[in-house]
Amino acid sequence: MKKKPVSTANRLAIQFSLLITTIIILLSIIFVLMLRMRIRTGQKHVLETAVSRLSDGLFMATMHRGQNGQTMMPGGGMMRFSGPQGMMPANDLPYYISFTVYESETKKVFQSNDPFLPLLPLTRGKSLRYRQKDYYIDGDLDILYDAEEVSAGLTTYIIQAAISLDHDTAQNILRGVPPVLLILIVPLLIISYFAALLITRSTMNPVKQMTKAAARIGSENLDKRLPLSGRGDELDTLAVTFNDLFSRLKSDFDRERRFTSDVSHELKTPLAVVLGHANLIRRWGKDDPVQFEKSLALLISEVHSMETIISNLLQISRLENGKSAASAGRAELYPLFSRLEQDTKAWRKDCEFELVCPRGQTAVFDDELLYQALTIVVSNSIKFAGKPPVITIKVIPVQNEVSIVLSDNGPGIEPEALPHIFERFYRGDPSHNRSKGGSGLGLSIVKVIMNVMGGSVAAESTFGNGTSIIFRIPA
Repeated sequence: MKKKPVSTANRLAIQFSLLITTIIILLSIIFVLMLRMRIRTGQKHVLETAVSRLSDGLFMATMHRGQNGQTMMPGGGMMRFSGPQGMMPANDLPYYISFTVYESETKKVFQSNDPFLPLLPLTRGKSLRYRQKDYYIDGDLDILYDAEEVSAGLTTYIIQAAISLDHDTAQNILRGVPPVLLILIVPLLIISYFAALLITRSTMNPVKQMTKAAARIGSENLDKRLPLSGRGDELDTLAVTFNDLFSRLKSDFDRERRFTSDVSHELKTPLAVVLGHANLIRRWGKDDPVQFEKSLALLISEVHSMETIISNLLQISRLENGKSAASAGRAELYPLFSRLEQDTKAWRKDCEFELVCPRGQTAVFDDELLYQALTIVVSNSIKFAGKPPVITIKVIPVQNEVSIVLSDNGPGIEPEALPHIFERFYRGDPSHNRSKGGSGLGLSIVKVIMNVMGGSVAAESTFGNGTSIIFRIPA
C-alpha cells in the first residue's frame, strides 16, 4: 500500500517542538554552567578570604605568644589548640570551612579544625578540587581547597582551607538539574508538539482553502478566484498573485477563443467564395469562357487571401514563440527611411514623404523587422490616406529610447476603435475592411515585432484628421 505522506502541519509541528526542546536544553546547560561558575567564584573567594585570615592569625600568634604558651587574641580573648606552637584566632571563619595549618618542612600540624583533612599540595593562587574514593568509612572525600605557603618568623607554614562539596547545597542543586531536565524532555516535546500543531493548522487553514478553490478552477471557470483571509500577510499576497494569474489566463483564453473564432470566420468567407465559384464552373461556367475566366480570377484571389492570412498567422506564431528571434544591433535610422521611401514610390508613385530625422541618429533595432513593421503601417496609411497620400516620419530622441512617429493625412480612426486596432482581425475600423484588401493582421504583426525587439508601438488619432503610429525602440 502507498505510504501516506506526512502533512506540512505535522512536519512543521515536529520540527518546531524539536527546536524548542533543543533551545531549552541548551539554555538550561548554559544556565547550569554559568551558575556553577558563579558558585565556584564565590567559593574561591571564601577560601581565599579564609586563607588570608588564617595567615593573619598565624602572624599574630607568633608575635603575641605569652610565657605560658598561650597566644593572646585581639581584644584580650584566647583560643587554645592542640598544636605545640601555641594558638591563633580562627573563630571568625564560616562554620563550613575546614582548615589545617602545618609546618612546611616537618609536616607538623600547628592548628586544625578537621583532623580528617589530609595534607594537600599547594594550589599557588588557585582553588582546586580534590576527590578520593572511599576516604571515609561512609563515603568519599570531595572538597574544593586552597593551599598557600606563608612565612611567620623563621618558620614556613602551609595554610589550607577547604569546602566539602558533598554537603554543599548549591552543588547538590546543580547535580539534580540534569536528571530533572531529562525527565521534563518527554512532556516538553509532547506539549510543544501539540501547541505547534494547533498553531500550524490554524496558519495553514487558508492554504487548504486556496488549494480546494484552485482545484475547482479550470479553463471553463477562470473567473473564479481564491479566497483571501483579509490579514494582508504573505498568504494573501500569494492568493492575490494567483488571482492575477487567473485573470491573465482568462484574458489569454478569451483572446485565443476569439482568435479561433475570427480565424474560422476569416477562412470561412474565402472558402465559401471558392466553393461557390467551383460549383458555378462545374454546372455551366466551363461552357462560358467569360464566366470561366472570371471565376478562375476570383478563385485565385481568394486563395491568395487565405495564403496571406495563414502566412501572417504563422509569422505571428514564430515571433511569439521565439522561433524567429530579433538580431538587434546599433544602426543609423536615416538610410532605413530612405529605403522605405524608394520602395514605396516604386508601387505608389504619387505618395509623398516628409522625413524629419537628423543624420547620424542611431538606435538599437533589427533592420529587417523594423522595415517590415514600417512597411505594414505605410501600406495601411496609403490605403486610406488622401490623394495624394502624404506620409510624415519624425524621429524624437527621449532619454534611453528613440520615438519614430509615422503620420498620414487620412480620415483618422474613431475614438472607440482606437484602443483595438492592434488586435487580430479587429473589424471596428475601416482600415481592417476586406474590401480594402487587408487581412486584419497587419497591425497585430507590427505589435509582435516591436515586442520582440524590446520596443513598443502605440497609436494616436483625431477622427477626420489623420493617424499617427508611434514606434519606441531602445536608443
